[in-house]
Amino acid sequence: MTRGPNRRFSRRTWLRAATGAALALPFLPSLAPRSVRADERSFPKRLVLMYTPNGVIHEAWWPGNVISEREFSLGPIHEPLQNHKSRLLFLSGLDLASAEAGPGGPHQRGIGSLFTNTSLGTGEFMDGCGQTAGWANGISVDQRVASVIGSETPVSSLQLGVRATENDVQGRIAYAGPGQPLPPLNSPRDTYNRVFNRFFAPSSSDLLAEQRSVLDAVNQEFAALSGQLSAADRQTLEAHQTLVRDLERRLALNTPTVGGCVLPEIPDALDEDSETDMARIGELQVDLLASAFACDVTRVATFQVSTALNHIRYPWVESLEEGHALSHAGESNTEATEQLIRRARWHASLVARLFDRLALMPEGEGSVLDNTLFVWGNEVSMGTTHSHVNMPFLMAGGSWAFETGRYLQYADGTAHANLLLAVLHAMGVPDETFGIPDFCSGPLSI
Repeated sequence: MTRGPNRRFSRRTWLRAATGAALALPFLPSLAPRSVRADERSFPKRLVLMYTPNGVIHEAWWPGNVISEREFSLGPIHEPLQNHKSRLLFLSGLDLASAEAGPGGPHQRGIGSLFTNTSLGTGEFMDGCGQTAGWANGISVDQRVASVIGSETPVSSLQLGVRATENDVQGRIAYAGPGQPLPPLNSPRDTYNRVFNRFFAPSSSDLLAEQRSVLDAVNQEFAALSGQLSAADRQTLEAHQTLVRDLERRLALNTPTVGGCVLPEIPDALDEDSETDMARIGELQVDLLASAFACDVTRVATFQVSTALNHIRYPWVESLEEGHALSHAGESNTEATEQLIRRARWHASLVARLFDRLALMPEGEGSVLDNTLFVWGNEVSMGTTHSHVNMPFLMAGGSWAFETGRYLQYADGTAHANLLLAVLHAMGVPDETFGIPDFCSGPLSI
């Protein structure tokens, strides 16, 4: 980089210590080329794709008391999200059209196409009815986004799970490419090691010295920049300096932090296959994801609870039967219906926990949550029918691209692939189609 008062800076100047931790100068409009100042975002976009299995109880999932797309009440499942209602987008009428193509049973085809809009390859994975299939035939949305923005962070993307342990097509939602499933981390300890140990754990005095050297360089950059900035940018830079001073103080105390990001405690060792530990694992995975976003270790994540096999119980919500069997019980079985609603409400409570934490993390005039797009989906519409029509989708955030706080009802036959394409566009990926083109007519109007 050229020294002197006339030098120019790229959007972000990354200074990396030996741990891989990054300190980024904030975006300063008065230093940007005039051609990009109007369009440049000050803060990164983040994406979370969530999956839960075996369909939903529609009467409890969709909003009630609907007066207009903006006037409605949340159903029983989404009551935990009441404080975030203005950020939500319910999308009904979307069909998983690509799940009707190719080999496999409905759960297999549904989960394989959910975030890829592709069919499955041939293979030996068997569903409950004896049908067989292989892995999905394409990249998933999260990985397409990560291929564009993942290089900006130490971890390009995270795949997190809660008892999503089966190595089966019914146990994978993220794909790096055709036939390339990405297994989720199901242990919070493994998640911690993946996210934090590699990048933020000082192990020697030499490393601490190198980190302090980086901080010295940052402070020199601040001093050189101050004379070139507008009053507004000077305020932004001063706020960033406050974070750097805090990091200096913490390094002096030998506390592992980066840029105001405080490391969470190392999680207890828990059994990732245990129904006793499952609720706590879910909470810890959410907390670690929030910390990963706050520390800008990654900006892309998938989060799946169980799998389409779903032969598990939820004793902490008094659901003591296997989830897959419950989903097949039928509407006349009121006890099964109530158990499924309690399970889904717990899923929503994890979403609320994530949103609560991201909302408490300041970023500019808002929070990290303001710069996050969230999409929650399922592999079938209802467990009793195995239908791929009128799929349950909930979005949240993405306010830079979508107006939130709405319940949108689309015409019958609208392909879910159009939603996936709209998500790509919101994340800055300008693809003209995604997955199988025959099932993708253009970005969904949201």
